[in-house]
Amino acid sequence: FRDRAAVLVALSLDALERDPDAEIAVLGSPFLAQLLEAVRARSGRLSLGMIPPRTNPGRKPGVTAPKTPGFRPGSAKSSGLVVPVRNGTAKRRKSVLATHTIGRLLARIVLRAGAAVEEVLIESAVIDLATGAIADNQVSAVFADLEAQRIAPADPDDVPDAKLVPAREPAEMLQLLLGDLREKTAERVAARQAAAEKEVAAELERLDRYFASVLADKTDPDEVRTITGLHERRRAEEMRRHQVKAIVHPLQLVDAQVLMQRVEWDIQSTGGVRVRFAAQRPFAGSAAWILSCPKCGKPPAELVVCVHEEDKGGHCGCDACSKTCAVCSADFCADHGIASCRVDEKPACEQHARVCQSCRMAHCSTHEGTCAEGEHPACTACLEACGSCGRIVCNQHAERTRPDAPKGSRRLCPACVRHCEGGTNEPVGVDEVVQCVSCGRSVCTAHQAICAVDGRVHCSRHLRRVDGSGRFVCEQHRATCVAEPEAVFASDEVSSCATCGMHVCAPHSAECVAEGDQARHCLTHLVKLADVEGSLACAAHRRACHVDGGVFSVQGVEACPVCGKDVCSQHRASCSYCGRQVCTVDLERKSGRCATCARLEAAEPPQDVIAAALTARPGARSRDGREPGGKRSWRMARDRTHVVLELTLGWRRKTVFSLRHGAAEPDRVVTH
Repeated sequence: FRDRAAVLVALSLDALERDPDAEIAVLGSPFLAQLLEAVRARSGRLSLGMIPPRTNPGRKPGVTAPKTPGFRPGSAKSSGLVVPVRNGTAKRRKSVLATHTIGRLLARIVLRAGAAVEEVLIESAVIDLATGAIADNQVSAVFADLEAQRIAPADPDDVPDAKLVPAREPAEMLQLLLGDLREKTAERVAARQAAAEKEVAAELERLDRYFASVLADKTDPDEVRTITGLHERRRAEEMRRHQVKAIVHPLQLVDAQVLMQRVEWDIQSTGGVRVRFAAQRPFAGSAAWILSCPKCGKPPAELVVCVHEEDKGGHCGCDACSKTCAVCSADFCADHGIASCRVDEKPACEQHARVCQSCRMAHCSTHEGTCAEGEHPACTACLEACGSCGRIVCNQHAERTRPDAPKGSRRLCPACVRHCEGGTNEPVGVDEVVQCVSCGRSVCTAHQAICAVDGRVHCSRHLRRVDGSGRFVCEQHRATCVAEPEAVFASDEVSSCATCGMHVCAPHSAECVAEGDQARHCLTHLVKLADVEGSLACAAHRRACHVDGGVFSVQGVEACPVCGKDVCSQHRASCSYCGRQVCTVDLERKSGRCATCARLEAAEPPQDVIAAALTARPGARSRDGREPGGKRSWRMARDRTHVVLELTLGWRRKTVFSLRHGAAEPDRVVTH
């Protein structure tokens, strides 16, 4: 309504066309603005006022109250409280009128599990927001009538003065309301959980099949580890995604005031802690007495006084909300201690409760120790001796080796743990590793590799497999062959060429066939010999025949006496005149004489040459130095190595001398 006039609202564009004066709920329209304002004013909290009392509140409380289990208000000689008090006594106080706040929460609950999302609106039961007790059916019915405006709230002038009992703190009050909502949605959550378990089982099976097919053709260990790690992460993600998560959105809190008759007791524990406990009955509905636990709001079977006092005094709870400390045997509530020690699963009070700095779990002081690494306290479940040095360390400062470690799975402290560089950086003990000679990194005995040349341990970063033999060598003993610069060899697999000094491997080098030459040469500086089958020779120990260029050993050639060049036996022949072995190039085929014999000329040889020739042929000289019967004559020619002399003795007799340069006697003497 606006200005006391009715406003016509159009819910569609067609309706707006039929009646242009109507308003449509769009952003900026007056109707939507007023609607939002009303929602903001009334959606968060709705107070209904005072529930009209059905009994006479002026009557003395406790006189006509019906007897209920746990409370006898008419008892004079006793406290009237029949609920037993553990380790304490109760003393009744006078009864008073009090005003309590009761209320109900409307919330939107969203359940998520995998791809499924479910939303539902749920109302909690009507709960006494001061004591936490759930209202009975009659009070709940009166509350519903008041909320539906079937009855009017009580006039404040008609309600006598009463003590106002404040509601609990918002956080504690919300926990009470959410606890009731949790019970109401338990069945729905269980159904959603069952459906999610089926879905995640199917999804995990699909993932297992997929990664099994991927790993089928993988042989590299690094690739297998990478794919396996991804598989585990994907499985964990799917399991987390299919966990049922409940998100609660509080929408509206509806509350009302109810007049109560309240009876209080002073309770004192054997430890001297004083608390106050109250029972009440509403002046509405059945007007039954209500005894509720101050913590959980449920009817108590036994009252327990907490040993810990708060700023406002002591407090108590029921047996379900209280525990007995296993260390000091004192009673305490759930807010001031731990319900279970992680070691022996026994409760401990706040004074003897601890939080382990390693596992962040609660434990008692009896099961507390000290970690040697940092000297901090920790629970005994997290403390254990180091498998190497024996120091007691916690789980946070300890590391466990894998079962395939050299000494098996062990728990090690930070001082004794090392990370193997030879494997996948897995933790190992200090007594299981040796240091890399190159960089000093740790390598365990199970993954260590030794250089094939020096026999010392190196890490994986400084070792490489030789291409040919497959051995491991370090950087210092790694070499290359000049014939294969991209290949990797060990330093003992290559040698320096005796000719050029370059490094060369065994397949690309060989030893010279010459006796006494143990050095290796690269194949570039070795040539196959024609006179020795399967043998190679270097430049210093081979000769080439100058006739056809064939390569021979030093013993396989001789120098031609005419030209002085090396010549093989195949291209050597005897001169028919001087008898020397000469190359075929310097031998005339028709005459059979060498080039030196072919150019003999008349000349008077030097006296030393004549003396050397005649010494080898003494019969050519008479007593007076002349040959009988004819005159002696000389012809001479020189070549590279010899002086060839022809001595004519008459009667067509000739003697040919081959005298080597500087020699005292001729090499050959041929008579024709």
